[in-house]
Amino acid sequence: METMREVAHAAMNQIPPECRVRTRDAEIIQRYRDALLALEPDVIKGFYDTLYSHPATAAVFVDGERQAREGTLSNWWRRTVNGPLDEAYFTWMATVGLVHVVRRVSNPMMLSMAGYVASMVGEKVAEMQLDHAEAEALVEAFRRLSSTVGSIISFGYDRAYDKAVQMALFDLAGMPEALFQRLVTQEVNSALTRARSEGADHA
Repeated sequence: METMREVAHAAMNQIPPECRVRTRDAEIIQRYRDALLALEPDVIKGFYDTLYSHPATAAVFVDGERQAREGTLSNWWRRTVNGPLDEAYFTWMATVGLVHVVRRVSNPMMLSMAGYVASMVGEKVAEMQLDHAEAEALVEAFRRLSSTVGSIISFGYDRAYDKAVQMALFDLAGMPEALFQRLVTQEVNSALTRARSEGADHA
């Protein structure tokens, strides 16, 4: 299996430069670091209140673990805001994808909550009475960061899951990678044909 560093690089290379986090985004996050760190209690409470209020996401957790999970999010928030947003950071985000496979956190759950964090930051920045251009730049920075992080985590999730299935098939049936990939392509093409016959393709 690839290293998490390789997974992070592969994911980053697939994100158009116009969409991923930039050096100037990291710089403005640093510029307002203290104000962003002060948002931590609101971010954590809102994040987990949202997850625990929805049955599908609440089912991911076991009784009594909220405090521990809040600690995990706190570590992420502080590391994100304090920086640096470097190779080590994005390698860590790829590793989160593996954790999500084990914890059965689906990509729709993760991506929607990445969007939640970006939206919350946008709401809080609106209350900071910043110069309009600075406020826009800070909100945009977090939007790009959330999009980049979400992309890397989901890519790490997909790569880990696919590799695990592939290895299981190889171990159980001696199925080589090329055959596995061919079967996946055939199945997806069949699913596309069914979807189009159901009117799901309006292109």
